[in-house]
Amino acid sequence: MTWLFGNWELKLVSFVVAVALWTYTSGQVRVEREILVELTAAQIGGLPPDLQVAEVEPSEFVAVLSVPTTKLGDLRDQVLRPQLVLPRDRREPGDVEFPVTSRMLGLDSDIRVLRTEPGDVRVITARLSSITSATVPTEAPSVVGLPGGIAADVRLDRTRILVRGPRAQVERFETAGTPLRFAPIRLEGVDPALNAPREERVALVIQDGQPKPVEAVMAIVTLRPARTSTVSHWVPVSVLLGPSDAGRWRVEGDPPQIEVRLTGPETVVRAVRSEDVIAWIDLHASPVEAGARELPVLVQAPAGITAEAGRIKLVLVAVP
Repeated sequence: MTWLFGNWELKLVSFVVAVALWTYTSGQVRVEREILVELTAAQIGGLPPDLQVAEVEPSEFVAVLSVPTTKLGDLRDQVLRPQLVLPRDRREPGDVEFPVTSRMLGLDSDIRVLRTEPGDVRVITARLSSITSATVPTEAPSVVGLPGGIAADVRLDRTRILVRGPRAQVERFETAGTPLRFAPIRLEGVDPALNAPREERVALVIQDGQPKPVEAVMAIVTLRPARTSTVSHWVPVSVLLGPSDAGRWRVEGDPPQIEVRLTGPETVVRAVRSEDVIAWIDLHASPVEAGARELPVLVQAPAGITAEAGRIKLVLVAVP
């Protein structure tokens, strides 16, 4: 047993070194991992008050990483959104470049960037522009999503808005007197039977490509029943006979028509066509006799519209 226990101190040290070496080498087994990198202006900090990020290039790319198997748990996210900080000595407009490294991506130094796809992205370029403020006029947006018969009036809480943005953009707006425009206000679920005005306060969303308001812009939307109107259409009249009379009688002369008066919200009623209205005379329950008769006309119009029709004179003749 001397061979087993002889020089045991040396054997113990060798064993410890072997275990440490095995642990180190097993931890250095590396695999490739692809991960999407997204970059926006909001991810760049350290900007002075008179500068803003006008553009970031590229806005996204795929980084192919060499990752030790022991660090795979650090890459659970499918997308990397690194936070970048502008150098303290950078205080003027122009381009700032951030080299693509593990540190820039917020990764452990043991994770290496092998390549990028598509192309070879070596740096991220942030384009800085001067910003300024100005007061510009506004334009009230439209309202969409309202049911027929409901109208809306929009009033802004201010007619002139303080905006802030790239100097060239702001100066162009200020010089041209271009009004600030907002996305349409979408109001859904408004009761179509609304019978009295009511107000809603809505925060507006600015359209793209314009300087941003310094403060939120609010609008007062007044909802009210739309103004009513009356129009008339000449509508063909169908004559409905009972099963026992069908084919035994006909209407003498030209196909009958009647003038129908339609009353409802102006925007709705003026969009109605004559073919949208149905008029008929129902003779199912009446005895059918030859000769001239004056009969009431029934009318069906689109929802939200009142239809009025009078009486019509028909001449029924027996079919030989």
